[in-house]
Amino acid sequence: MLRLRRSIRHIVAALAALVVAGSQAAPILAQDYFVYFGTYTGFKYMKKGAPAGRSLSKGIYVSRFQPATGELSDARLAAEIVNPSFLAIHPNHKFLYSVIEDPLSLGPALDKASFVSAFAIDPAQGNLRLLNTVPTGGTSTCYLSLDKTGKYVLLANYGDGSVAVRRLKADGSLGEQTAFMRFTGHGVDPSYQLGPHAHSIDVSADNRFAVVSDLGTDKVRLLRFDAESGQLTPNDPPDVDVRPAAGGPRHFTFPPDGKHGYLLSEMSGIVTVYDWDAARGVLKEVQAVHTMPADFNMYRDAGMVNPYRSAEVVVHPSGKYLYESNRGADTIGVYAVNAVDGNLSRIQEVSSRGITPRQFAIDPTGNYLLAANQITDGVAIFRIEDGSGRILAMRSALRVETPVCVKFVPAN
Repeated sequence: MLRLRRSIRHIVAALAALVVAGSQAAPILAQDYFVYFGTYTGFKYMKKGAPAGRSLSKGIYVSRFQPATGELSDARLAAEIVNPSFLAIHPNHKFLYSVIEDPLSLGPALDKASFVSAFAIDPAQGNLRLLNTVPTGGTSTCYLSLDKTGKYVLLANYGDGSVAVRRLKADGSLGEQTAFMRFTGHGVDPSYQLGPHAHSIDVSADNRFAVVSDLGTDKVRLLRFDAESGQLTPNDPPDVDVRPAAGGPRHFTFPPDGKHGYLLSEMSGIVTVYDWDAARGVLKEVQAVHTMPADFNMYRDAGMVNPYRSAEVVVHPSGKYLYESNRGADTIGVYAVNAVDGNLSRIQEVSSRGITPRQFAIDPTGNYLLAANQITDGVAIFRIEDGSGRILAMRSALRVETPVCVKFVPAN
């Protein structure tokens, strides 16, 4: 009996070795993805270095991405729509949602309301089929996200400083509004902070709270989210003050472990690290990291409009690294994340390979970063080095007119 058991173990070990050897000889390649690009369609941004005779975008574009090689097919129009500046993908990967932003509508204005559209995704070709379009309830809607159940879309309205929630129907279309909240207050900068400006809204990992970055008031708003009713209510405490020196909250993100939170502030170029109390929905600041060049403060000190504006912050799927982008400086910063306390340490800062890296995304395999350079009409492709988190620009780049958002969806 003992010899039989040993023989069985040897056979199992041999089979395992063959499987490993086979997998090394012929590795299983990750599946392809569709990459969708949100754009601005109605404005020609003028800036030194921008290409002459630029053509305008017509809506949402799509490309096919091969993670085995990092190659992207030429972008083609997936849906014609006005100013789809920010996109969100349903957790089931069957639907895409896009804001229709009017960047020039600031403050309450019923005749200039922004809209949100729902699309069905063709899993074979990546085409988008419009389901419906409804008002967002606010103006200059700049951000949207979905809750963890995929039953609601959450909207941040920059213009009038409000947030809203809409229920999603079984077919993916947009249903009734379940929540609306307009904030009050102002910040210290008369150029950007005369009133509230909700710039992002995201739910926590347990789907119990929504975190809002309010650029106009230097506050992070903390809201309770009811996944049954879709309602929002202020938490206790209802917000966290962001020091003016670290002001202009833009985007907030949770790492995969959900133990911390990272806030990128547009006007200061600072990433603030928080401890996250998941039970109470409370943030406690533990670190503030400067991301901008050394001459950043000279503009503020001289009373000049600061050309530097931080834009996006993303944590790597592994939770080991954090990436952020800086417009004006046109760079992407890379930081190591301490596994114990969540603190950041700088790894590198590299050129975004274009002008105005407004947003970027890491592909689902964690091996590539795609940066949307708005002014120079291109998406730069970076390889993420395994084991270090550093990024290396690849030779190829993709042309997309005025790209401002990047989202991945598995392709069949």
